[in-house]
Amino acid sequence: MKIVWRKEWVNEYESPWSVFEKLSLVNLVERNEILKVFGIPKVKNIKQNIGDYHRNLLLLNGFDLQKLHQALDFNLLEHNKNTIHALIAPFHALYSSRSHWFHEKLLWCPKCMERGFHSWLHQFKLLDKCAFHNLNLVKSCPDCNETIPFLLSNKQLGYAFKCKCGFTIASFNISSWNEWTAPEQIDQAILEWIRSNMYQLDVQPRWIVHEQHCSLKLLIKAEPKETKHIESIESLYQNDYYSQRFQQIMLRNCLQTFRQVEDKLLKNLLRKHQHCITQLMELRKMNDIAEFPEICPYAYAYVFWRKALLKKEYFYDENGKGDSSEEVPLLIEEHLEYFSEQIVSLQMKTQKCIDTKILFWILEKIIIQFSENFFNAWLEIAGERSKKISAPSWNEINEMRNRSFPIIAFKYNFIEKSSSSCVEYHHLENEEMPTYKYVCPYQHENAIRNTYTMKSYTPQAVAILIRGDKDVKNKTLQKSVDAYVKKLSFFNTR
Repeated sequence: MKIVWRKEWVNEYESPWSVFEKLSLVNLVERNEILKVFGIPKVKNIKQNIGDYHRNLLLLNGFDLQKLHQALDFNLLEHNKNTIHALIAPFHALYSSRSHWFHEKLLWCPKCMERGFHSWLHQFKLLDKCAFHNLNLVKSCPDCNETIPFLLSNKQLGYAFKCKCGFTIASFNISSWNEWTAPEQIDQAILEWIRSNMYQLDVQPRWIVHEQHCSLKLLIKAEPKETKHIESIESLYQNDYYSQRFQQIMLRNCLQTFRQVEDKLLKNLLRKHQHCITQLMELRKMNDIAEFPEICPYAYAYVFWRKALLKKEYFYDENGKGDSSEEVPLLIEEHLEYFSEQIVSLQMKTQKCIDTKILFWILEKIIIQFSENFFNAWLEIAGERSKKISAPSWNEINEMRNRSFPIIAFKYNFIEKSSSSCVEYHHLENEEMPTYKYVCPYQHENAIRNTYTMKSYTPQAVAILIRGDKDVKNKTLQKSVDAYVKKLSFFNTR
């Protein structure tokens, strides 16, 4: 197959997606034909559906790379490797898969697409804006709202640069092919990051980040929020880390950190609302036929923040004995395990053992910042929800969790000569942290006094109260309590 192509149409930082779209456009061929022509023998022999593995644009698994190189007069795989290395070199030792750092769905900048250009920087998870135009990246088709796979695939695409619904991602005529160039300007801070990593095979210090909760802006930013220098005294080996004994120690440390945040809230913001919290947690009201009193927004925020964070079954005190000492912030358990694994992996590679002080310090920073952010998220909705006597679904709570998880990074450097470590804590603050001020209905003395004269009507307390006496009055009481509790329960939604 003879093809129309100029190697000048491949630009610095460009992804194979726009290379193949241009190849499809100028040669009037569809994507499956490109894959068949330049595919490895295994791909050529596939009679029906070619799987996504062979359509992968990062490793170009399905392509005969020599044939592709000859046709494009350009080494696309080497170009991929160099660009990706320049973006992720400081994380190279931590994660086995490069795909970890790049979106599976196509993200693009409309201004770049006008030049037939799509970049690896658009797919990079640590950037949410175009590095060339500082515009928000488009994540789905503006017309049909469907996402487009980052593959050489017809799954959501029709003609070249067109969604299946007919929306044109970019439009070109023959005369505009000469304009297929990369943007002239790139964000200087991002350029410095790329250049600093381009030729370094072993980058020190290392970054420990979560790709969904980090930003390249944070890594480029010079000043850490806090720096910790630790002499490596308390070391642990990998088998000890996975032992039940050490896992229990780690859980206790996580619990103590959560308690610090909780105590700080109760002693400061919630100091004047302790009786409101008691009233809600013990489901107190004046008598059997009275309605449950209005919920204080601050009590609402605290009680449901705590229930969600600890993944408690009930928001009320179900046994009258207070809280279990074994509770841990289970809502971010996966995040804590993720960071723990990365810390352990990095320490084993650099110093052949685990420094528990560093591990606990990093987890402490994560728990504190998340817990504070998550409380603010509950405070934001407390005014409306407390009046409506309603609670969000678990789906909504998980969205709150994702929004609340801090944009953070840890820069780790092991100093071999002194057997010490230096860890920098970087945190990207919210540009504007809103403050929520509500009027508590229970700040006068009579209201406070009344709270402690009320009776508890938790489901367990009601069960004891009626003690098998199922007359109409007791049944009505039980139904009203159950209905009230149901309104404030977290439900799964599809």
